[in-house]
Amino acid sequence: MNDKDKESYGSVSLVRQGEHRFYSFTMPSDVLSETCYVINRDEDPIEGFQRELDKKRAIEIANYIDSGLGTIPSSIVLSAQEDSKFHYDSRKKSVSFLNIDKAFLIIDGQHRVYGFKIAKTALRIPVVVYENLSKRDESRLFIDINSKQKGVPTELLLDIKRMAEYENDTEQYLRDLFDIFLTENDSALYNRLSASKREKGKITRSVFNTAVKPLVKVFGSKTTDEIYEIFNSYLIAFNEGVLAPNQLQEQTFNTTVFKAIAGFFPIITARVQDRFGAIYSVDNYYEFTTIVGQRIKPVKIASPTNAYKPIVEHLEESLKQEFTL
Repeated sequence: MNDKDKESYGSVSLVRQGEHRFYSFTMPSDVLSETCYVINRDEDPIEGFQRELDKKRAIEIANYIDSGLGTIPSSIVLSAQEDSKFHYDSRKKSVSFLNIDKAFLIIDGQHRVYGFKIAKTALRIPVVVYENLSKRDESRLFIDINSKQKGVPTELLLDIKRMAEYENDTEQYLRDLFDIFLTENDSALYNRLSASKREKGKITRSVFNTAVKPLVKVFGSKTTDEIYEIFNSYLIAFNEGVLAPNQLQEQTFNTTVFKAIAGFFPIITARVQDRFGAIYSVDNYYEFTTIVGQRIKPVKIASPTNAYKPIVEHLEESLKQEFTL
C-alpha cells in the first residue's frame, strides 16, 4: 500500500467525551460501503455483537435515498481498525486511512451503510470514527448506543403524520374518525382516548387504527360522521348489553378486548340490518348485545390473552345460540 491507496478528508472535528475521543467528518457513500464491515453474533459468537442484517429494511433505505427526497443526517458510528492506518492530522484538521476492506467496524448504522451501498444515488455521509478501541470498548459502545437511545413512540409518529403529509387516504379517514370519538360529548370513548402517547386505561390512536382499519371496507362510502353515529351506537349497546351486566365496563379499554369488540361489529351489524334494515340505532344493536351478554363466559373478556380473535369467535357463538326455527 502507498499514499495513492489512501483516502484523505478535511474539515474534521475532534471531539472528546469522557475517556474517549472521536472524529466527526463526512465520507462518500461508496468509500463507506467499500471499507466498512460488521460481525454479527451468529457469524462469530466470540467477537460478534451486531444484529443480523434485515435486507428489507436496507432496501427501504436505498429506495428512500433514490427517491430524491431522502436525507439521513444522523452519523454512522465506526471503529477504525489497526490495518486501516487511520491517522488524524491536527494541523490540517484532516484524517487519512487506507481504502481497504474491513478498515472500519460498524458500531451503529449497518442498515444505513448497506442501504447506501445498494442505492443508485451517491451521497456524502456524516461519520463518527473512534480509534484504538478494544473489542470490549466496541461492544460496550454498541450496547450504550442501542440501550440509552429511546425510539420515538409509534403513537407520536402516527399523530404527526398529517403534519408531515405522509398520511394515505385510509390513515386520514381513521384519524378523522378517531378525532370525532375523541371530542364528541356523547362518544362511548369520550375522555378514554389518547392521541399521541400511551396512557393507562385509554385507547391510543395506534390501537384504534389497528382495531378499526379492517372495518373501513365495511364502512363503504359513508362519511366519518355517519360511521361515528353507527359505530358509537354499537359501542354503547355493547357496553350496556354485554359488559355492564357482567361488570366488565373497564375492559372496553383493554387493547385485546377493544380489538375484539371492533372485530365483532360486522357480525352483529349484519344481524341488525337483516332485522331492522339500515337503522343502526343503540336500541336495535341492544336487541342482540343483551342476548350475547346473557350467554358469554365473562372470564373470556375479564382475562383475555393477547389474541382477540378467540373472543370474537366466542361472541359470535353466543349470538348464534339466539337463532331458532
